[in-house]
Order: sequence, then structure tokens, then C-alpha cells
Amino acid sequence: MKGYGNWKRLTAVAFTAIAVSSMCGCREKTSDGPIILKDVKQAKNIILMIGDGMGPQQIKAGELFKGERLTMQNFPYMTKVDTCSRSDTITDSAAAATAMATGVRTTNGIVGKDPAYTDLETIVDIAHAMGKRTGIIATEELYGATPMGFSGHADTRGEREVLLHSAATTGNVDLFASSIITIEYQNIFTSAGYEMMVEADEISDSTADKVFGSYVIPAVAESMSAEGNVVAFDRLVTEALDYLSKDKDGFFLMAEGSHIDHGGHNNDICYMLEELLAFDAGVQAALEWAKDRDDTVVIVVADHETGGLEVDALATHEEVVETYENGGAGAWYFWLTTGHSSTDINCYINGANIDFAKYSYGKKSRIKNTDVFDIMKSLLQGD
Repeated sequence: MKGYGNWKRLTAVAFTAIAVSSMCGCREKTSDGPIILKDVKQAKNIILMIGDGMGPQQIKAGELFKGERLTMQNFPYMTKVDTCSRSDTITDSAAAATAMATGVRTTNGIVGKDPAYTDLETIVDIAHAMGKRTGIIATEELYGATPMGFSGHADTRGEREVLLHSAATTGNVDLFASSIITIEYQNIFTSAGYEMMVEADEISDSTADKVFGSYVIPAVAESMSAEGNVVAFDRLVTEALDYLSKDKDGFFLMAEGSHIDHGGHNNDICYMLEELLAFDAGVQAALEWAKDRDDTVVIVVADHETGGLEVDALATHEEVVETYENGGAGAWYFWLTTGHSSTDINCYINGANIDFAKYSYGKKSRIKNTDVFDIMKSLLQGD
């Protein structure tokens, strides 16, 4: 997997079977068909799920690999999103996360600040001020641009300690969970009063006011029954929801599938597919958690597209599986770049019938990434 996977790759037949039952057997699919949540005008709970680097063609490839529509594709409402930053038609993850978290387009590389380097209010801050619990999950290290875009502030995304200190000391985030970071960085959170978690079920069982989970979060592992801090993304989503929902006023959760992006940067179709299906299993877990509720909205979006992936419109499930079995060799796809692209991404919504025509472009087919913030704020406030 070109350096990103330390786990033995399963065969395609085994992997797709596991994926259809919500990845690695961590939670079996219990619904008979797509879960459609009841539309609400004011959301008590918002679950925002971000697939880093997940463009429409990545989603198409995932659908072909799975052999059926992905969970997110069955959401009742969808629109296209323009991902430009303030400084470029091609955004980086820092500017993209800041736009969705704050409603302000900023310069590439800046996190949680406007182009004049002034701290911005985030959707997390708004939810916290409403008395809601808030959570941030990422499958990468917590200092990544996307989780920090929703919780930290720094002039540049490379200022890891600045970002982590700002995220830990505001007191506005009740739950952090991510891939393992160094003890030095973990100490920033424990010093700020966060209780450390290394077992998955510790989160949902915790009565602490602030928790920090540090895990190995693989897309494909030799065994998901290993002891210790190995946990699948969908399991982590469920644990976080159980913890956050203990607050009677509701919650806001941002959960990122971070490594879809890595597959694009490396032009590694197999790794991208693994991470994409693991992310979609997390989406399914969120819907399974929310399906009997009438107060929750689930939003699935990307920050940008990575790799300029193009998929042959005539590609078949069999071709894609064969490519996976052969380590990526196949003629049904190609990459245009190893960087990000300006391709519009998809935004899927389940639980709220949004009038997309009210937003930036005055038509239902396209909004701006800043409108994701506006939609979430409107839902929380009942506007």
C-alpha cells in the first residue's frame, strides 16, 4: 500500500464480504434497506462525516467495488459543492476544513482563522454555547488539518503544538478521538483535564466530562479482535455517539475518514478503496444509531478531491475486484495528479430537506463549501 498500510491485505472476496456487513464484523447491518431519517427543521444532534479527498469518482469506484450503492449514495438529498479556497481554485485541507467549520473562506495553509489571521468562531463553538456536547474524530493524527479546522487555530497547519494547545484549552470540545499521537502531544490534553482512553468501549462507558481516545484505526486488519487500542472506524463512531448523546441538550460530532486522501496522493486505488469502504461503514453506523430518532441530521461531505481520479463509465464490479486482487493493475481507471483537484464534491444529507436554492449559486445543483457551515448553523438554531 505504498507505505501507508501495516496490515496484511485481505483478499478482495473476503474484504467485500466484510465491507457489506459494516466492515470487519464490528457491527452487522441490521436494516433491510436504506435508512431514511425523519426530516427535521431544528436538529438536536448533527453528525458531520467528512471523507478527506473523496470526490465523485472515488465514490463511483467504491460502489463498483462493493457491488451495490454505498450508504451515503442512498441519502435522500444531495448537492454539488465548490471547494475553492480564498487563495486558490484548488484548496488544501486546512482552508477547506476552516470553510466548512466557520463559513469563511481563508488562505491555503491557515487553520481556523481568516486571511488576516483572526480567530474564527466554529460550528463547534456554536454548539457548545447552546449547551450541547461536541466531539471530533479522525482516523489520522489529531493535529491533522481537518480535525484542527473544527477545533484549533494557527497561522499555518504545520504548527502542531499551537493547534493542539488551542484545541485542548478552549474547553469547547468534550470528545477527541484519533490515530495515536506521541505522549508529548497526548500530555497537552491530559494536562487540560481530558481523561485518556485506549479501549474502544471506554468512551461510551465514561462519565468523565472530557475524554481523549488514542487508537489504531485500520481500514483492513488481520484481526479486529486484537486486544488493546485497535478499533474500526464504525465502532468508534458508535462509541462516540453513545457518549455524546448522554447530554439532554444534544450534540455535534465531526468524524473524518482521513486516509481516503492518502490513497489519492499515492495514486493507490486499492488503499483508497479500503479506506472509502471503511468510512462508508462509519456512515452506516451513524444511521443505525439514529434510525429510531426524529431529532438527528447526518451530513456526509468531502473537503476536496484528491488525485483527479477518472473511472470508465463502462467499468464493472468484476473488473474492480480483479484490480484489487492484482494489487491495482487495471485499465478501468486512471489518475490525473498526485495532488488535490478543483473537482466539485458531493454533499449528502439525511434528516433535513434543505432548500439548496437559498444558498450561494441560487440553484439546487451547486453550493459553496462555506454553505455547509451555514446549513449546520441553521439546523441547530431552527432557522
